[in-house]
Amino acid sequence: MMRPVWYDDAVPRFARLIADHVGKQALLENVILRDASGVLTFVVLDQEIPQGVLGSIAEAAKALAPYVDRIPVATPEQLFDEGLRHPGIGLIEWAEDRDFAGFVRILERRIVGSDWLREPARPIADVPPVIVFASHKGGVGRSTALCVAAAQMAEEGRNILVLDLDLEAPGLGSMLLPDDRLPRFGALDFYVENGLREINDLFLEEMTASSPLTTGRGLIHVIPAIGRTSDERPQNVIGKLSRAYLEDPCPDQPPRSFLDQTRELIQAVSRRARYDAIFVDARAGLNESTAAAVLGLGAHTLLFGIHTPQTFRGYRYLLGFLGRYRGLVGTVDVGEWRHRLRFVHAKAPANPLAWERFQDDAYDLLSETLYDLVDESASGQAPLFNFERHSDDGPHKAWHVLNDMNYFEFDPLVRPEQLKQEVFERTFIDLIQGIEQLIKQGAVQ
Repeated sequence: MMRPVWYDDAVPRFARLIADHVGKQALLENVILRDASGVLTFVVLDQEIPQGVLGSIAEAAKALAPYVDRIPVATPEQLFDEGLRHPGIGLIEWAEDRDFAGFVRILERRIVGSDWLREPARPIADVPPVIVFASHKGGVGRSTALCVAAAQMAEEGRNILVLDLDLEAPGLGSMLLPDDRLPRFGALDFYVENGLREINDLFLEEMTASSPLTTGRGLIHVIPAIGRTSDERPQNVIGKLSRAYLEDPCPDQPPRSFLDQTRELIQAVSRRARYDAIFVDARAGLNESTAAAVLGLGAHTLLFGIHTPQTFRGYRYLLGFLGRYRGLVGTVDVGEWRHRLRFVHAKAPANPLAWERFQDDAYDLLSETLYDLVDESASGQAPLFNFERHSDDGPHKAWHVLNDMNYFEFDPLVRPEQLKQEVFERTFIDLIQGIEQLIKQGAVQ
């Protein structure tokens, strides 16, 4: 009995079918198109396939239904899409199951989640270092760490912009701004209004507020996820959320995705004031806004997690996906974007052996997903990105934030001492020193 075809094994089984008929090299010289429903087509770019072979492929492909339809092989002309001839289209990926192992070139088509298909971006031009605070799950102290780090940077005389992209579970605004300082608009309003009108300096001014919780020489400017207008009309928030992730139509240009709009927002606010760094609080999990923060900003991305199996299983989904991009050459510096990742061991015990165990698990995960233990570049041109297990340079060398009862209920508006250096230094010192180095590196580049 023929085994059924499911989403996860459709590509390797289809790749084997194609390789059996026209050779493995054809899988890199042409492209497998996966449409919005997941159906696969082998798109032939510059290769002649005899009619008899095409007939054999079509017959064999019947066993791969519903993930291969009645026309398994087509040209761009037959699909009415000359864009498929764009040089370097698709991503080179490793496909494997029990009957096949090899590189294939795949082009994804999606209705939603298209920002996940964008290559990791370079840092935004003329913008200070962007540092993204990310986590697979909530409740790991990610936003607390951001607030503490911002307070310390301001204490040292730096100006920090804090942007809350956790639109569906906002928190930074209420942490850093009292009610009477909440700006009229929030980031949510920017994404809703941006597609309907020109966002001018007045709007940007009315979505930015200064936190009163710093006593240093620097400032913390905050763009909360939710502004005063939404706070006063909470019944409108869910309606705004349903529109925030929509692409903005542009005359004579491709539509602007959530990622594009986020880059525009950061560029616009950076022109209005001098910042030494921009801290971005990303949505937990694999939300569409997470793609913009992790892939789209050219940012240093801090991956927070406590030491549990759930943490590393969750990050395996994210890093396994990002591993699709590790073989890119040409338009992306292969090593550069991976160097901007760093694990953070959150709520860590004050025990170096526990830190080492977290680091070992991070190393094993990155070895499976992002590190090049052998030269896996299909072109042979990409440099190896690899580290020893006890190296201090790799993303697996986690910074740790200690478990501290003083921060179980973080509310600096009520307890401003939580942002005092003498209170937080022991708990957050490793993270803060790491962030200081990132900012210094950005200042000299």
